[in-house]
Amino acid sequence: MYSQHFRLRFTRKNAAKLLLLNIFLLGAAVSCRTSQDAQTAATRLTATAEDLHLYYVSLSKVVEQHEKLERLQNALLGVPLDQQDLDQLKTAHEEIEKRAEIAKSLADLAQAYSELTNSQAAEKVALSAENLGSALSGIKQLPGSSHAPEALKRAGNLLVTLAQKHDQRKMAQAMDPTITGLSEMFSEEKPVYGSIHRTYIGLAQSLALELVRRHQIDARSLLLPALRPFGLPPGESGENLSPGLQAYAQQQIQERGQSEIAAHNAASTYLDEALKEAAKQIHALASGEHLPPAPPQPYKSSVERWTAMLSEKE
Repeated sequence: MYSQHFRLRFTRKNAAKLLLLNIFLLGAAVSCRTSQDAQTAATRLTATAEDLHLYYVSLSKVVEQHEKLERLQNALLGVPLDQQDLDQLKTAHEEIEKRAEIAKSLADLAQAYSELTNSQAAEKVALSAENLGSALSGIKQLPGSSHAPEALKRAGNLLVTLAQKHDQRKMAQAMDPTITGLSEMFSEEKPVYGSIHRTYIGLAQSLALELVRRHQIDARSLLLPALRPFGLPPGESGENLSPGLQAYAQQQIQERGQSEIAAHNAASTYLDEALKEAAKQIHALASGEHLPPAPPQPYKSSVERWTAMLSEKE
């Protein structure tokens, strides 16, 4: 009787210990999974934010060049300058630069978030969140867009408040409305970005074609593709283009413009999808869910390809 009672107590004690061990292991597994998911989401968000920063920096240069083209058109063709158009370009340039700063701050925050398990990263996270919140506070409506970023400003304020929570899931909950707001803003403003770029390309094309018509271009640049592989410099250019070179220059202008528009469309579409995917991942972390499978990121994004085309002009 005593032996049976002892065995029963021993079995119950072992069962209790086993239950506690299972709970501990389950908690450790969940914590490990959360940490791995947070690392995955942070790495992807960092890459997306860096591409977003590069995109906005390049788009701001497009607006800057557009303003110069307006003045060139006035000098070359006598088209009057419209002060309202110039003011709108100035405002668009300022707002796009603000968005570039937001993207840079977001990349810094995502990088700090990936290191949050390190106790020394807590201050870095708080500082990055504060910088992002500050950048968001100054954002205004982009000319030509109906999207009002007021909700995004409020999300930035919330982010700064909750960034003191040194926990990956709680930090994800703080970041969730901000990343979602940025994704929604990009989607809403994307048609305006396309319009800005197409208008710039259209004006540049019209002026370039006029310069070709007036024989005010150096034909040597058209000969470079044939001579560069052999290290040969082009000779002196004559005053007038031959009819064949003139037609070739016009074709180059048209085709290059179409290629740049297509490259920009690909870049903005890629970013729109990447931001939505990043928002989906951060929301899953905030909700305590396992990350959904995500498509692999390309080795070289379409943003890099578009900006490379722009840098060839500099």
